[in-house]
Amino acid sequence: MRSAAPHRSSPRDRWLLVTDIDDTLFGDDEALHELLGRLAEAGMPLALNSSRPAASVQRSVEATWPSDAAPADAVITALGTEIEFAGTGRDEGWAARFAGWPRDEIDRIVRGLGFEAHAAEFQTPFKASFAVPSDERARVEAALDAAGIERRTIHSGATDFDVIPACAGKAEAMFHVAECLGVAPERVIVAGDSANDLVMFEAAERGIVVGNAREELRSRIDPSRAYVARASYAAGMLEALAHWQLIADRRER
Repeated sequence: MRSAAPHRSSPRDRWLLVTDIDDTLFGDDEALHELLGRLAEAGMPLALNSSRPAASVQRSVEATWPSDAAPADAVITALGTEIEFAGTGRDEGWAARFAGWPRDEIDRIVRGLGFEAHAAEFQTPFKASFAVPSDERARVEAALDAAGIERRTIHSGATDFDVIPACAGKAEAMFHVAECLGVAPERVIVAGDSANDLVMFEAAERGIVVGNAREELRSRIDPSRAYVARASYAAGMLEALAHWQLIADRRER
């Protein structure tokens, strides 16, 4: 299937910022407005990368995004199973690689073990989300293994248990976006606040742990590759980008 992704012959020396949304990009409206302006000044493309499905993310963006700011260059949703590019829309070629994934079977197995699915708004054809306590996760994984289901599971928070295709993920999607935007993979910067962002930090050369990040992320990142900000939300990203001299220091303006 043909992809809707824009393939740009842009300079390979620019950076791409890929950020989680909830409690990372969003949370401080003033800092968000400043960050978007600084990224535009620096010519640095921006991709959002959320665990939530596209419709849920779109509602948050519509409610929070500054009216005078350009849209994000790309939006990755549902834990890397959905991608949409500004101007060209949904990347159907990306979604086509997950065809045939046994979504209904996964739902039957996990529900059959007595665990509740998250609300319908957090479910997609390629992302199954459940509430599974940490001490029960091994039992669920064993049942999925017994059924021969190829998958990737993401555990975060006290009970969040997400299942996606084995070839999907936040990191895989962000590198696909980088390629389409003409950015070298080693020039991808990620930002996040929780354990479901960990795969991005493990894959990227540079990461930003915002000041309000959970211990579940802080304790597992490689400190040689990540900047742990004092400031929270978008202000933490401003702090890190200034530290790396990719934007001017806030104090110099």
